[in-house]
Amino acid sequence: MIKAAAVLTVFTGVSAASIDRAIAQATEIIYSTFLDPNNANDPRAAAQTKMIQAFESKHPDIKIKLLVDPTGATVTRAVKSRSDTPDVIRVVSFGLAEYAATGNLVPLNDLVKKDGISEDDWLLPLLTGQIDGKLYALPQDFRIPILTYRKSALQEAGVAPPKTWEEVCAAGTKFKQPNVNGFAVPLGATGGIGGAQSLAEFFLSTMLVGSDGRYFAPDGKIAFSKENFVRASTTIKDLFTKCKVTSLRSAQMGINEVHDGLRSGTIAMTNYGLYRFKTLQAQGAGEDLGWAPAPSYTESDKQTVYSYTIALNRQSKKQDAAWTFMKFVISPEAQAIAAEGGEVVSRKSAYTSPYLQSDVAKNQKQWAELVSQRGRAVSYSPILSTFHTILGEAFQRMMLRDESPENAYAEVVKRYDEALTKAQ
Repeated sequence: MIKAAAVLTVFTGVSAASIDRAIAQATEIIYSTFLDPNNANDPRAAAQTKMIQAFESKHPDIKIKLLVDPTGATVTRAVKSRSDTPDVIRVVSFGLAEYAATGNLVPLNDLVKKDGISEDDWLLPLLTGQIDGKLYALPQDFRIPILTYRKSALQEAGVAPPKTWEEVCAAGTKFKQPNVNGFAVPLGATGGIGGAQSLAEFFLSTMLVGSDGRYFAPDGKIAFSKENFVRASTTIKDLFTKCKVTSLRSAQMGINEVHDGLRSGTIAMTNYGLYRFKTLQAQGAGEDLGWAPAPSYTESDKQTVYSYTIALNRQSKKQDAAWTFMKFVISPEAQAIAAEGGEVVSRKSAYTSPYLQSDVAKNQKQWAELVSQRGRAVSYSPILSTFHTILGEAFQRMMLRDESPENAYAEVVKRYDEALTKAQ
């Protein structure tokens, strides 16, 4: 419900009856999000609440109601069943192709052009997020894998944060503590949105695309080459075997187990999500937690980035009000508020705000520069969770049964093609 204080700010000098009528006549927009406003421990949720309050103060005729859906399962069912709610859908960009394939998202190209929304005032150009030539969502933030490490563990081993996979391999013999995993390579499925998300998000979505940036084709078929797959899987297998920089324990790890290992110090370093960095610090890692650009084959390789985006439900009966809210959410004003929660917000002009100019936001500014300099958007599969599951199982078999990278490639392609055909 619109807060009276917010309404009074707009209706100063107006009668109480007029205020009551404005509240009663307000258009209610349902906005899906994974951020629970009741979670007092998540600064991103507090920033979201503050942003919505700012919007309702400016637009007292529109009220925002949250659909809190941490896994996205409820929204996925709603979109596939052609429900008219939620009106505004918050969806991770690597899941956007699946939603767009339903035909129930509004292409935004014409709306963006009509309202003069800049295509260049973003860490990455807005249209790089198109699917088959259509813009189905607007990015709220950008996320790029980073090397996350415990400073004391690297110092004890005499290891500098590695910049390349060759340097990661060379560090293997230097970690002597029996209970410390030098460089975790998670192949498990916990903590993500289906399948071995941590393996794909932090490693393979960059390693498989290579220099040409091809991940999936517009029709959902695999676009990365066999050569890139074999190189990536050989690299990862070597980290377990020849390099001895990781252990088979990490073959069962997912996002949650890696988080716990970094927090407790049983993992010295790994590629991880920048969105977990502040939480890890607060949960015990403190100033012992460091970060650097994620290792790659060369120090200048591009890294795949993704976003949390907002999309407009084609079935919504309140599209005008929903679009008004969406425009505010990606405005520099709202982005500056969202940044207070720790996100690497997407609009360049938001970085002139007082918060983002402060020392508290030092990491966020540096991550934003990393996204702009080395970030790259790629096209994803419309059955990405299934692909992640297939990947994780093939890589686990490759490690536990000593299968070859070529066999893993054949398994992934065969199972994925069968799943894609079944889904169409």
